[in-house]
Amino acid sequence: MSEKLYWKDAYETKFSAKVIAINEEGVVLEKTLFYPESGNQASDLGSLSIRNLKFKVDKVSKDGEHIVHHISSDFKDKINVGDEVDGEIDWEYRYGIMKAHTSQHIFSAVIKNKFDIDTVRANLNFEDVFLQMSQEIDYKQLNEILTKVNSICTSHNLTVDARVIPNIEAEKITERIRSAIPDESKIRLIEIKDLDLVCCGGTHIQNTIEIGRIYTYEFKKGTEIRYFVGNKALLLGSKINLELIALANELNNPLVKTLNVIKKRMKLFETHQEQQRDLSIMFLEALSKSPLKEINEVSLFYINFNVDIKILNKSLDNFPSNSLIIVKFEDNKIRILSPNEIIDSNKLLQELIQKYGGKGGGNPKSSQGFLEKMPEKLLSEIELLLSRD
Repeated sequence: MSEKLYWKDAYETKFSAKVIAINEEGVVLEKTLFYPESGNQASDLGSLSIRNLKFKVDKVSKDGEHIVHHISSDFKDKINVGDEVDGEIDWEYRYGIMKAHTSQHIFSAVIKNKFDIDTVRANLNFEDVFLQMSQEIDYKQLNEILTKVNSICTSHNLTVDARVIPNIEAEKITERIRSAIPDESKIRLIEIKDLDLVCCGGTHIQNTIEIGRIYTYEFKKGTEIRYFVGNKALLLGSKINLELIALANELNNPLVKTLNVIKKRMKLFETHQEQQRDLSIMFLEALSKSPLKEINEVSLFYINFNVDIKILNKSLDNFPSNSLIIVKFEDNKIRILSPNEIIDSNKLLQELIQKYGGKGGGNPKSSQGFLEKMPEKLLSEIELLLSRD
């Protein structure tokens, strides 16, 4: 059994311990500061040293009551059971995970206290947290949550305490504990004063203001939230803040009004898109009545702009049954539509690719591809191929 030194002092970085077991993946120590991956918290990183040799610890895992330190594969002839090693964790990495884990407790507690919504999943990595909630929330509710969480993490300092109690004692205070109580003889509790009490074996900070401002970078489905803490939050926050200022200057508006300006322009853009769609439909309807020419009983049509393929496909019924439609896009891309049995669209495309290089494919009725060298007179080339057939 490995003694969990990280439970005694999560801020300690160095220790010495004896090797009690060696297996294929690494070494087991009698005691360790290295937190093993568990409870959706990433493991610690660091190093083990012995006799002037230093081994990188790139993963730590649990094997029953043992904690396995995964180190380089050439350690077996250099470390023996009974040896004493010196361990050192990567403090910056550990501290980032501590901030992330405690912030998740705060976030989940605020969600529960404000809206009676449970956290069903949490992934905790270096300065990076993912949360999934049991019910959807809207942006207004999220704003309330973020305001409260950031207040606790930046100015309204709360102490964070850890203690281990017998299971029977934990059962007596079930109504106070936010999580389920594990079926274990000893229960470790993490308490954030006046906010939260939960069963947890992870590493945590002592004061909530150590976390600093969090930065939410993803909110999906009303139930999934991703955010940064620590340096990641500072760097992303500063970057986006400057980008918003630059955007506000480009729009010639104050930053506080930029969002409303963008919304108005998006609405205008959507209106233009609808108008463009209507114009495309009208254009395709007119085009369908005027083939460029007839070649071997095939009505040839040519479109030389970036038409929306979905609109084109919906407009195919307007075209004659013997149509062959060539669409030329930017960047030497083409699409060939042949809604009949006369011309094989993919065969025609492959003949163009064979002559001019490129790649692409499809089926007899619809194909698309890229030509390395677009012929100067694409239609003339296609007419030549149709005439030959």
